[in-house]
Amino acid sequence: MTWRFAASTGCCVHVPVLDMLEGLQQAGVTAVELGTPPHHFDPWDHDHVVSLGARLHQLGIDPIAIHAPFGGQLDLSSPDRHHRHAAIGATLDAASALREIGGSRVVVHVTDVVRNGANVDERLALCAGSLRVLARACAHMDVTLLVETPLPHLIGGRPDEFASVIRRLDRRVGVCFDTSHTTLGHDWDGFVAVAGDRLMHVHANDHRGQFDDHLPPGDGVIDWRHIRATLEHLGFSGWIVLELSCPTAPLREYMGGALTRARHLFGHVEESAEVG
Repeated sequence: MTWRFAASTGCCVHVPVLDMLEGLQQAGVTAVELGTPPHHFDPWDHDHVVSLGARLHQLGIDPIAIHAPFGGQLDLSSPDRHHRHAAIGATLDAASALREIGGSRVVVHVTDVVRNGANVDERLALCAGSLRVLARACAHMDVTLLVETPLPHLIGGRPDEFASVIRRLDRRVGVCFDTSHTTLGHDWDGFVAVAGDRLMHVHANDHRGQFDDHLPPGDGVIDWRHIRATLEHLGFSGWIVLELSCPTAPLREYMGGALTRARHLFGHVEESAEVG
């Protein structure tokens, strides 16, 4: 089994992405998923996109994926069609920026709306409609759309709710598992049953049992032997992306240690050169 490891740049939301790339490279990171917080990376700024692409190439880091902007009025499930359209547009802008610098995977959220007090069925149906639009557009752009498993208290954060979205989508749409989101709800196996061979991408991070702590794998309570066994059973061959909180220690030390630990936990063998 070959595991391919990457790191999310979005861990440091207030640090410009260009300022952290050298530290990631020194830590041994060879591939990244780009975050899109407002003060981190702006996919709407073409000059920023070009500069980022050049710097990544210079450092030998592959931009494998991008996490689409989300939150606030950017909600694929919003009853307000203007908000849905804004979220769709932001996702496509992120996809376009990624393609320009050589990546091909776009991760999106179902919604960030809390389940309690919401019309869950309506929200799930509206999200599925938005994702169908995105799936068609991404197919034309030669980009793979990946739907991330939500936190358990959010709409879509239960396996049956997630299934109601995924089953309405073209088979080309993949799933991104977040290890913290799925295990906080004790639903890892339930989401595995829903995703099946759609699972293409993993956000790997740990927690202490209550909150989405974004700890390095092995620093919390997740049973990583079970995670590894499940992925092996599925024949998973996508990317394992370390999506961690911003460190107080130097990035080189923090991310280097996290990569070493993750490779050990996943029984790492020689990484494939394949990207995308």
